[in-house]
Amino acid sequence: MTTEPTVLTSGWEMDRRPVDAVVISSQVAYGAVGNTATVRVLTEAGYRCVHIPTVILGTLPHYPRLHGGALPDEWLAGILDDLLELDALHSVKYVLVGYLAHAGQARMISEWFSRLRDRAPDVQLVVDPAMGDDDVGMYTEAAVAESYGAHLLPLAAGLTPNRFELGLMTDAVVDAAASMTEAASQLRPEGGWVIVTSAGGSSKATVENLIITDGGSATARHARIRTRAKGAGDIFAATVIVRLLAGDSVYDAAEAAGSAVADAIRRAEGIPG
Repeated sequence: MTTEPTVLTSGWEMDRRPVDAVVISSQVAYGAVGNTATVRVLTEAGYRCVHIPTVILGTLPHYPRLHGGALPDEWLAGILDDLLELDALHSVKYVLVGYLAHAGQARMISEWFSRLRDRAPDVQLVVDPAMGDDDVGMYTEAAVAESYGAHLLPLAAGLTPNRFELGLMTDAVVDAAASMTEAASQLRPEGGWVIVTSAGGSSKATVENLIITDGGSATARHARIRTRAKGAGDIFAATVIVRLLAGDSVYDAAEAAGSAVADAIRRAEGIPG
């Protein structure tokens, strides 16, 4: 016997707009990464976003002091279930999954997403596999890389790995344009898309994002701006979602996201636009 979901009583809510996107990623008290960055992009664009932490930390893990940890599995599973049982996500268009604290979270989220899709058939899963970067290497467990592929990739409509993460997910050496295109095409979900960020550049003055869709491959180029600031990938993925919600093509969404990241870095570094 199945239980009918409890309809959310909107009279208790100050914001009664339907939910456009769900973001599941890291949460820091001080820092513009993970949910902090992603939710801000979506909210400023006028979309309602539900955000769920996979881990709660005081600061970026690059600092000498760090407190916090993974959200307990019971809490994460309960929060996800609550949203279904309250029927809060009947209108959701996208679920964006970013940083995972451990491999088991990928399985939990995949099982939940399958149930969500039964209630919201048009919802699409976008995966931003936040596992590391060229400058810092891995910042998660190796098993997490496998869990993205095993549990989330089969359900995904799109992915936004950087070059380092593309190599982890495909076990490929992606040091040239041809090898990168081949690896991204291998990773692309059937009927879906992959955008590889920081895919390289034809010169030291530019950075390229590689877009792979059913229609083939394309490259979006932007000015290369040196920075140590973290959160560029979160801003990129969130902007892609914003532009897809607005009706853009995947290529146009990637182009807009690259520009948004460049603008954010300029502001952080105090560089005139």
